[in-house]
Amino acid sequence: MNVAQLVPVLLATGAVLVVLTTYPYLATAIAYRDRDNGLSYIVFLMGVAVWNGLFAAQVIDPRPIVKGFFFSIATLGAILAGVGWLLFASTASSTPLLPYRGVVYRLVALLAGLEITLAITNPAHALYWEIAGGSADILGFTVIEPNVGYWLHTAFLVALFGTGTILFGRAWRRGTDIRYTRSYAMVGAATTVAIVGSNVFVAGTASVAPLVAGSLTTIGWVQAQQKRYLRLPRPYRWIGDLLQ
Repeated sequence: MNVAQLVPVLLATGAVLVVLTTYPYLATAIAYRDRDNGLSYIVFLMGVAVWNGLFAAQVIDPRPIVKGFFFSIATLGAILAGVGWLLFASTASSTPLLPYRGVVYRLVALLAGLEITLAITNPAHALYWEIAGGSADILGFTVIEPNVGYWLHTAFLVALFGTGTILFGRAWRRGTDIRYTRSYAMVGAATTVAIVGSNVFVAGTASVAPLVAGSLTTIGWVQAQQKRYLRLPRPYRWIGDLLQ
Protein backbone atom coordinates (compact mmCIF):
# COMPACT_ATOMS: atom_id res chain seq x y z
CA MET A 1 0.00 0.00 0.00
CA ASN A 2 1.55 3.29 -1.10
CA VAL A 3 1.21 6.68 0.57
CA ALA A 4 -1.63 7.78 -1.73
CA GLN A 5 -3.67 4.76 -0.59
CA LEU A 6 -2.64 5.00 3.06
CA VAL A 7 -3.87 8.58 3.60
CA PRO A 8 -7.57 7.80 2.83
CA VAL A 9 -7.41 4.76 5.10
CA LEU A 10 -5.98 6.79 7.97
CA LEU A 11 -8.56 9.56 7.51
CA ALA A 12 -11.42 7.08 7.31
CA THR A 13 -10.17 5.27 10.41
CA GLY A 14 -9.98 8.54 12.31
CA ALA A 15 -13.50 9.42 11.22
CA VAL A 16 -14.80 6.05 12.44
CA LEU A 17 -13.14 6.62 15.82
CA VAL A 18 -14.92 9.99 16.05
CA VAL A 19 -18.24 8.24 15.37
CA LEU A 20 -17.53 5.69 18.10
CA THR A 21 -17.34 8.50 20.64
CA THR A 22 -20.94 9.46 19.86
CA TYR A 23 -22.51 7.12 22.41
CA PRO A 24 -20.60 8.19 25.55
CA TYR A 25 -20.73 11.82 24.49
CA LEU A 26 -24.45 11.63 23.78
CA ALA A 27 -25.08 9.95 27.12
CA THR A 28 -23.40 12.90 28.82
CA ALA A 29 -25.29 15.42 26.68
CA ILE A 30 -28.63 13.86 27.59
CA ALA A 31 -27.86 14.61 31.24
CA TYR A 32 -27.87 18.31 30.24
CA ARG A 33 -30.87 18.10 27.90
CA ASP A 34 -32.90 20.52 30.03
CA ARG A 35 -30.48 23.32 29.16
CA ASP A 36 -30.31 25.19 25.85
CA ASN A 37 -26.59 24.55 25.67
CA GLY A 38 -27.11 20.83 26.27
CA LEU A 39 -29.60 20.58 23.42
CA SER A 40 -27.27 22.56 21.16
CA TYR A 41 -24.43 20.19 21.98
CA ILE A 42 -26.63 17.22 21.01
CA VAL A 43 -27.34 18.83 17.62
CA PHE A 44 -23.65 19.55 17.14
CA LEU A 45 -22.65 16.04 18.20
CA MET A 46 -25.11 14.34 15.84
CA GLY A 47 -23.95 16.54 12.95
CA VAL A 48 -20.30 15.67 13.59
CA ALA A 49 -21.18 11.96 13.80
CA VAL A 50 -23.05 11.99 10.47
CA TRP A 51 -20.33 14.10 8.87
CA ASN A 52 -17.58 11.68 9.92
CA GLY A 53 -19.55 8.49 9.44
CA LEU A 54 -20.58 9.19 5.85
CA PHE A 55 -17.18 10.68 5.08
CA ALA A 56 -15.60 7.36 6.09
CA ALA A 57 -18.26 5.34 4.25
CA GLN A 58 -16.94 6.62 0.91
CA VAL A 59 -14.00 4.22 1.03
CA ILE A 60 -16.10 1.04 1.23
CA ASP A 61 -17.38 1.02 -2.35
CA PRO A 62 -15.39 1.70 -5.55
CA ARG A 63 -18.35 2.96 -7.59
CA PRO A 64 -18.37 6.74 -8.07
CA ILE A 65 -22.17 6.96 -7.82
CA VAL A 66 -22.14 5.27 -4.39
CA LYS A 67 -19.28 7.43 -3.19
CA GLY A 68 -21.21 10.48 -4.39
CA PHE A 69 -24.27 9.42 -2.39
CA PHE A 70 -22.24 9.08 0.80
CA PHE A 71 -20.55 12.41 0.08
CA SER A 72 -23.97 14.09 -0.24
CA ILE A 73 -25.12 12.80 3.15
CA ALA A 74 -21.78 13.80 4.69
CA THR A 75 -22.48 17.31 3.38
CA LEU A 76 -25.78 17.33 5.28
CA GLY A 77 -23.90 16.27 8.41
CA ALA A 78 -21.50 19.17 7.93
CA ILE A 79 -24.41 21.61 7.73
CA LEU A 80 -25.98 20.15 10.88
CA ALA A 81 -22.62 20.33 12.66
CA GLY A 82 -22.17 23.98 11.66
CA VAL A 83 -25.64 24.92 12.88
CA GLY A 84 -25.10 22.99 16.11
CA TRP A 85 -21.74 24.68 16.70
CA LEU A 86 -23.25 28.15 16.28
CA LEU A 87 -26.11 27.29 18.65
CA PHE A 88 -23.69 25.77 21.14
CA ALA A 89 -21.44 28.82 21.10
CA SER A 90 -24.31 31.32 21.32
CA THR A 91 -25.98 29.53 24.25
CA ALA A 92 -22.82 28.98 26.32
CA SER A 93 -22.84 30.78 29.64
CA SER A 94 -19.30 32.05 29.07
CA THR A 95 -19.81 33.68 25.66
CA PRO A 96 -21.21 37.16 25.00
CA LEU A 97 -24.76 37.54 23.71
CA LEU A 98 -25.07 37.03 19.97
CA PRO A 99 -26.34 40.29 18.39
CA TYR A 100 -29.81 40.00 16.82
CA ARG A 101 -30.01 36.41 18.00
CA GLY A 102 -33.58 35.81 16.85
CA VAL A 103 -32.92 37.16 13.37
CA VAL A 104 -29.68 35.17 13.07
CA TYR A 105 -31.39 31.94 14.13
CA ARG A 106 -34.19 32.39 11.62
CA LEU A 107 -31.77 33.21 8.82
CA VAL A 108 -29.53 30.26 9.64
CA ALA A 109 -32.52 27.90 9.78
CA LEU A 110 -33.74 29.17 6.40
CA LEU A 111 -30.33 28.84 4.74
CA ALA A 112 -29.70 25.41 6.30
CA GLY A 113 -33.05 24.14 5.06
CA LEU A 114 -32.36 25.49 1.58
CA GLU A 115 -28.89 23.95 1.57
CA ILE A 116 -30.18 20.54 2.66
CA THR A 117 -32.87 20.60 -0.02
CA LEU A 118 -30.44 21.56 -2.78
CA ALA A 119 -27.80 19.05 -1.66
CA ILE A 120 -30.32 16.18 -1.61
CA THR A 121 -31.64 17.10 -5.06
CA ASN A 122 -28.20 17.80 -6.53
CA PRO A 123 -28.36 14.87 -9.02
CA ALA A 124 -31.32 16.62 -10.66
CA HIS A 125 -29.72 20.05 -11.10
CA ALA A 126 -25.96 19.67 -10.40
CA LEU A 127 -25.80 23.11 -8.80
CA TYR A 128 -23.44 21.83 -6.12
CA TRP A 129 -21.16 19.40 -7.91
CA GLU A 130 -20.85 16.76 -10.59
CA ILE A 131 -19.23 13.39 -9.99
CA ALA A 132 -16.08 13.20 -12.08
CA GLY A 133 -16.10 10.54 -14.78
CA GLY A 134 -13.82 7.54 -14.90
CA SER A 135 -13.20 4.77 -12.39
CA ALA A 136 -12.32 5.55 -8.80
CA ASP A 137 -9.82 3.73 -6.64
CA ILE A 138 -11.48 1.52 -4.04
CA LEU A 139 -9.54 3.26 -1.26
CA GLY A 140 -10.21 6.78 -2.51
CA PHE A 141 -12.87 9.36 -1.72
CA THR A 142 -15.35 10.98 -4.06
CA VAL A 143 -13.87 12.96 -6.93
CA ILE A 144 -16.13 15.89 -7.79
CA GLU A 145 -16.20 18.86 -10.08
CA PRO A 146 -17.48 21.68 -7.83
CA ASN A 147 -20.07 24.16 -9.05
CA VAL A 148 -21.35 27.44 -7.58
CA GLY A 149 -23.49 25.74 -4.91
CA TYR A 150 -20.45 23.98 -3.52
CA TRP A 151 -18.65 27.28 -2.93
CA LEU A 152 -21.77 28.78 -1.35
CA HIS A 153 -21.93 25.72 0.91
CA THR A 154 -18.28 26.27 1.86
CA ALA A 155 -18.92 29.95 2.63
CA PHE A 156 -21.95 29.00 4.77
CA LEU A 157 -19.92 26.51 6.81
CA VAL A 158 -17.12 29.04 7.28
CA ALA A 159 -19.66 31.62 8.48
CA LEU A 160 -21.21 29.18 10.98
CA PHE A 161 -17.97 27.88 12.44
CA GLY A 162 -16.31 31.29 12.24
CA THR A 163 -19.10 33.02 14.15
CA GLY A 164 -19.08 30.41 16.90
CA THR A 165 -15.31 30.66 17.13
CA ILE A 166 -15.46 34.45 17.41
CA LEU A 167 -17.90 34.17 20.32
CA PHE A 168 -15.56 31.84 22.19
CA GLY A 169 -12.60 34.01 21.22
CA ARG A 170 -14.26 37.06 22.76
CA ALA A 171 -14.97 35.06 25.92
CA TRP A 172 -11.32 33.94 26.04
CA ARG A 173 -10.21 37.55 25.69
CA ARG A 174 -12.44 38.51 28.64
CA GLY A 175 -10.91 35.70 30.69
CA THR A 176 -14.21 33.85 31.13
CA ASP A 177 -13.78 30.13 31.95
CA ILE A 178 -10.35 30.39 30.35
CA ARG A 179 -9.63 26.65 30.24
CA TYR A 180 -12.45 25.85 27.87
CA THR A 181 -13.07 29.10 26.00
CA ARG A 182 -9.43 29.04 24.93
CA SER A 183 -9.72 25.44 23.72
CA TYR A 184 -13.00 26.08 21.91
CA ALA A 185 -11.62 29.20 20.23
CA MET A 186 -8.39 27.53 19.09
CA VAL A 187 -9.96 24.31 17.81
CA GLY A 188 -12.89 26.23 16.32
CA ALA A 189 -10.41 28.33 14.36
CA ALA A 190 -8.56 25.19 13.29
CA THR A 191 -11.84 23.64 12.11
CA THR A 192 -12.69 26.76 10.10
CA VAL A 193 -9.25 26.74 8.46
CA ALA A 194 -9.56 22.99 7.78
CA ILE A 195 -12.91 23.54 6.04
CA VAL A 196 -11.43 26.22 3.81
CA GLY A 197 -8.29 24.23 3.04
CA SER A 198 -10.04 20.93 2.42
CA ASN A 199 -12.90 22.34 0.34
CA VAL A 200 -10.69 24.56 -1.77
CA PHE A 201 -7.61 22.41 -2.37
CA VAL A 202 -9.02 18.85 -2.23
CA ALA A 203 -12.68 19.32 -3.12
CA GLY A 204 -14.60 16.15 -2.51
CA THR A 205 -11.57 14.04 -1.66
CA ALA A 206 -9.48 13.66 1.49
CA SER A 207 -10.55 16.10 4.21
CA VAL A 208 -9.39 16.68 7.77
CA ALA A 209 -12.27 19.05 8.61
CA PRO A 210 -14.69 16.44 10.04
CA LEU A 211 -11.94 14.99 12.24
CA VAL A 212 -10.95 18.40 13.59
CA ALA A 213 -14.62 19.14 14.32
CA GLY A 214 -14.63 15.94 16.36
CA SER A 215 -12.08 17.56 18.67
CA LEU A 216 -14.68 20.21 19.55
CA THR A 217 -17.16 17.56 20.69
CA THR A 218 -14.40 16.07 22.85
CA ILE A 219 -13.81 19.41 24.56
CA GLY A 220 -17.54 19.70 25.26
CA TRP A 221 -17.61 16.22 26.79
CA VAL A 222 -14.57 16.90 28.97
CA GLN A 223 -16.12 20.16 30.17
CA ALA A 224 -19.40 18.44 31.02
CA GLN A 225 -17.62 15.64 32.87
CA GLN A 226 -15.55 18.13 34.82
CA LYS A 227 -18.67 19.94 36.01
CA ARG A 228 -20.56 16.73 36.70
CA TYR A 229 -17.93 14.83 38.66
CA LEU A 230 -15.69 17.73 39.73
CA ARG A 231 -12.77 15.48 38.89
CA LEU A 232 -12.47 13.45 35.69
CA PRO A 233 -12.16 9.65 35.80
CA ARG A 234 -8.49 8.68 35.78
CA PRO A 235 -8.26 7.49 32.12
CA TYR A 236 -9.50 10.89 30.89
CA ARG A 237 -7.81 13.16 33.38
CA TRP A 238 -4.87 13.80 31.05
CA ILE A 239 -7.25 15.25 28.46
CA GLY A 240 -8.54 17.76 31.00
CA ASP A 241 -4.98 18.70 31.95
CA LEU A 242 -4.13 19.19 28.29
CA LEU A 243 -7.09 21.49 27.73
CA GLN A 244 -6.08 23.63 30.68
